[in-house]
Amino acid sequence: MKLALFYISLFIVFGISAQQSDIEKSISKIHSNIQQSQNGQRLKWMDSLVSIVKYKTDLQYDTIVNQTINLALKLDSLELAGNHIADLIYYKNNIISTPSEGLKLYQKHIKTYEHMQNSHALTRFYLNVADSYYYLNDVDTAIKFYNKTIVYAQKYNETRLAGFAHLYLGYTESDLGKFPEASKSLKTAIDIFTEVKDNFNILSSKNALSVLYSKNAFFKEAEKKRNEAIELAKQDDRNDHLISLYFNAATDYRKIAEYKKQIAYLKKSIDCNAKSENEMYLKSTILAELVIAYAENNNLDLAETNFKELKKIYLNNKSSKNRESYIFALKSLEYQKGNYSNALAYGKEYLTLRKQKRGYEEIMLAEKFIAKVYQATDNPQKANQHLVNYYTLKDSITSVQNTKTLAYFQTLYETEKRDRKIEAQNTNIELLNVENKNKTQQLTFGIISMLVLFACILFYRSYANAKHREFVQQGFSQELIKAQEQERTRISKDLHDSVGQQLVLLKWKTQALDQPELSLLVQNTLEEVRHISRDLYPITLTKLGLTSSIQKLLFELDETTDLFVTLEIDDVNTRFDDVETLNFYRFIQESVSNVIKHANASTLFVNILKQKNGIKVLIRDNGNGFDIDDTITLNSLGLKTMTERINILKGQLSIKSKKNKGTAILVQIPT
Repeated sequence: MKLALFYISLFIVFGISAQQSDIEKSISKIHSNIQQSQNGQRLKWMDSLVSIVKYKTDLQYDTIVNQTINLALKLDSLELAGNHIADLIYYKNNIISTPSEGLKLYQKHIKTYEHMQNSHALTRFYLNVADSYYYLNDVDTAIKFYNKTIVYAQKYNETRLAGFAHLYLGYTESDLGKFPEASKSLKTAIDIFTEVKDNFNILSSKNALSVLYSKNAFFKEAEKKRNEAIELAKQDDRNDHLISLYFNAATDYRKIAEYKKQIAYLKKSIDCNAKSENEMYLKSTILAELVIAYAENNNLDLAETNFKELKKIYLNNKSSKNRESYIFALKSLEYQKGNYSNALAYGKEYLTLRKQKRGYEEIMLAEKFIAKVYQATDNPQKANQHLVNYYTLKDSITSVQNTKTLAYFQTLYETEKRDRKIEAQNTNIELLNVENKNKTQQLTFGIISMLVLFACILFYRSYANAKHREFVQQGFSQELIKAQEQERTRISKDLHDSVGQQLVLLKWKTQALDQPELSLLVQNTLEEVRHISRDLYPITLTKLGLTSSIQKLLFELDETTDLFVTLEIDDVNTRFDDVETLNFYRFIQESVSNVIKHANASTLFVNILKQKNGIKVLIRDNGNGFDIDDTITLNSLGLKTMTERINILKGQLSIKSKKNKGTAILVQIPT
C-alpha cells in the first residue's frame, strides 16, 4: 500500500505539460519506467530519479531516496545504498534542520556501513553523523565522530573531507572553550583547503580562527586573519563570506570600545546581506547588533528605526532564531530607555534561550547584562549573584593555561620559520667547511667528474631527443583528432543543412501527391541521415550543454542495453570551451562504448565530480577486465584516442584492471 501511494504521489508531482523541458520529460519517462520494471531494473531507474530530485523538498526527495535505499539494501547493492544514506543524513541536518532524524538513520544503517567498500560514502557518513550530534548539542559525541572521520579520511586519502572534519571540530572545540585544540584544528583545516585550492573553505577556516583569537582578546591577530580573508573574499566575489567577516569585525570593535568602527562595519554587513539570496536568514541577527550599538551610543532614534524593521521581520516569521535576535535587541533598548523591569524580563528570557543553544561567550554576556540591570535598580545582592555566574564561567574557559597554550600555537609558525632559517645557515657553514677540507680531493677526482659529466651530457641529449620525438608525435596525434572532429562537424552540418533539408522538401512533396509508401521511405531515410549527423556531431552539446548531454547519453544507454548504470555528475558546463567540451563528451562516449563492446559487464558506474582544483572522473565496470601489462590492449587505437583527448584537456588518465575483476578509468583534469 505504501509503495502504491508513493507512485500515486509521483503522478501528482511530475504532471507534465506540452511545453515541459527536457529534464521534466526525463523525470516523467523515468517514472513510467519505474512502474513497468522490477528489481535491478527498477533500482536503476529509481537511482536515476534520485539524481534529478536530489535535495529538492518540493520534488519529494525524502520519499524517493528512502524507497531507493530500501530497494538497494534488498538487492544487496551496498555502495549505492551507502551513498544515498550519507546524502539523506546531510539533507536532514542541513536542508530541513531535523538532525534527530539524521541520527535515527545512523542508528538504523550502521551495520550496512560495516561492510561498505565505498570510502567516499563511508567518510561522508561519519562526518554527517558528527554534524547530527553537534546540532543536537551532544558535543562530546560529535568530537568523537569528527575524529573518527579524520581517521577514515586519512586512511582513504579523502583530503577535502578531512578538511571539513578539522574545520567542524574546530568550531565544536571553540564552543566548549577548548581554545588551544580549536586553534590547532582550524590551522590544519586552512592548510588542507589551501592544498586542494578550496578558497571558499579557506575563508570559512580563517574567519573561524579570527573569531577564536577575538574570544581570547588577541584582537590584532584576529584582525590580521580577518583582513586576509576579506581580501580573498573580495577577489573571489564571495559576498556571503563578507557578511560574516564584517559582522565579526564589528563585534571586535565593540569589545575594544571603537564604536564608530563597530557601526560602520555593521552597515557594511547589512549592505552585503542585502545582495544575498538568503537575505532574511541573517538580517535579524545583524539588525539586533545595530540596534544595540545605536542604543548604547545614545542614538535612540536610529536604534528605534532599526528596531522597527527587526520587529517587522520577527512578526512575519516567529522562528526561534528571529525570537532570539528580537529579545536580544529589545532587552538593551528597554535598558537604555530606563524601562528596567522590562529589560530584566527580556534579559532573563535571552539567558534561557542562550543556555538552550550553548555558546559560552553569549551566556557570559547575558549574565553580565542582568547584573547591570540589578545594579541600576539598587539590588546589589542579585547583581552580585549574576556577576559571580559571569566570572565563574569566564574563568572556566579563559584560564591562564588555555591562554598561554593559545599564544603558543599563535607563535608556533614564526618560531618554526626562524628555526628553519637558523638550520639553513648552519647547513651552509657545514658545507663551506667540507668544501675547504676537500679541495685536494676535488683536484684528484676532477678528471673523473669531467668524464661523468660528459656521459651525463650524452645521456641527456639522447633523453631530450626521445622526449622531443614523443612531443612531436603527441602533437601530431592531437592535431589529427582535431582535424577529424572538424571534418565530422562539417559533414554533419552538410548532412543536416543540405541533404536533410532536401529530404524534408521531398517528404512534403510526396505527402502532397498522396504517396504514403514513398513518404514513409523518405521519412526513414531522413531519420537515418539525422542519426548519422548526430553521431558525427552531438547536437545536444549546443542545445543542452555538456552536463545534460552526458546525462542524456547515459539515460539512453539505460534504455537500450541491459547495463545497470549509476550516474553521479556535477554541473561542468562552465569549465570548458567548445573544443574542450567536444573532447570531454567524446571521451565519455568512447569510454562507455568500450564497456558495451568489450567488457561484457552488467553494471557501470560514472562519477564526474567538480573540484576546486579541477574535475575528477571515475568510470568503473564489473566486466571481463584485462591485464595491465597486456601491451596489445593498452596500445589499442581506442585507448590511445581516449588518452590523446585527455592530453588535449591537459589531464591525467590512469587505468586499473584485472581479468574477470572489471576495469576502472580515473581521470584528473586541472582547472
